Amino acid sequence: MDRLRRRGLSRRTFIATAAAGAVAATGASAQQAAAPGPAWSEVVAAARREGKVMFYNNLQPNGIEPMLRLFREDNPGIATEQIRLGSNPLIERFQTEFNAGRNIADVMITFPDERVHGGRGQGWMARWTPPELSNFDAAHVKDNMMFALHHARECIIWNKNQVRDADAPKEWTDLFDPKWRGRVAMNPPWRSVAVQQIVAYWEDLGIREAAEKLRANQVRFFEGSGGIIQAVIRGDARIAHLTDLPLNPLLEDGAPVGFVYPASGTTLSPGYAFVAARAPNPNAARVLLNWLMTAKGQEALQRYGGLPVSRRGAPPLSKIPATAALPKVVDGEAILTPARQQQIVSHWRTVFGVR
Repeated sequence: MDRLRRRGLSRRTFIATAAAGAVAATGASAQQAAAPGPAWSEVVAAARREGKVMFYNNLQPNGIEPMLRLFREDNPGIATEQIRLGSNPLIERFQTEFNAGRNIADVMITFPDERVHGGRGQGWMARWTPPELSNFDAAHVKDNMMFALHHARECIIWNKNQVRDADAPKEWTDLFDPKWRGRVAMNPPWRSVAVQQIVAYWEDLGIREAAEKLRANQVRFFEGSGGIIQAVIRGDARIAHLTDLPLNPLLEDGAPVGFVYPASGTTLSPGYAFVAARAPNPNAARVLLNWLMTAKGQEALQRYGGLPVSRRGAPPLSKIPATAALPKVVDGEAILTPARQQQIVSHWRTVFGVR
């Protein structure tokens, strides 16, 4: 039985209350008036005729299919396909396909950079009004094209079976401590926008030559947050920098992992979703994105994606703190300018000999 149905009263109450007055997977008459153009029931009917939706994402790998299974249960007749990559290669892929006129993605969700924000003016995204939009603050919406559905924070984790409490890291500079030589894990900055943002923040904190220091400490790179946390659990690494996508689900499963959000601060990365303007299945794309904005979809995104969601009234995660409870949080988008992003990626590639 799906663990989603076994959550506490607050989650059940949240879903039931929202569902009573708002659209669920297929919409309700009270919400149809919020969407311009065809009635929402017509969009849903057209989506079923299209019969499928392609979802580009950078969500926690193990959680994507359980979440999409719930979507399919609520939307029979719409099959799902998905491609999961790190944020940087995912953006590169979409941009390349768009420029080549080869349109595959229907919906995309990722941590954006200037390429994605610039895409609003280049025809990447459809402008529309999801029926669920009234449940989100205006700060989470950009031009009715991009919708911030969740956000991630950067932290440090460690294997509690191999690291004594007295030795557990507390600050970013602990990643450079020689006692962890060969036992530090990280997602490479050239793969992830979120990692580029925390590197920029390290520079703002006065941490210089982070790439050189981590190279001297024989840092081990793993592809994505899922790979990092599995390496820590296996003992291949003892401590690691982590974008906290997979942290809450694994802590719920009893993984022996400690974590800290350093007192010096961390960066926040909003995950934005959009319907591709040239989506092969534009109606199914709208149905999927709107479902992700419903109470049930947000609960599934939080439960299986492991990240705090943006919908007003959503319950907190069970094992990791809410963003408001962290010591200091900085908007990663605000500090990662295009020039700075290019400089960070180029420098780290050079230091580690990656072309």
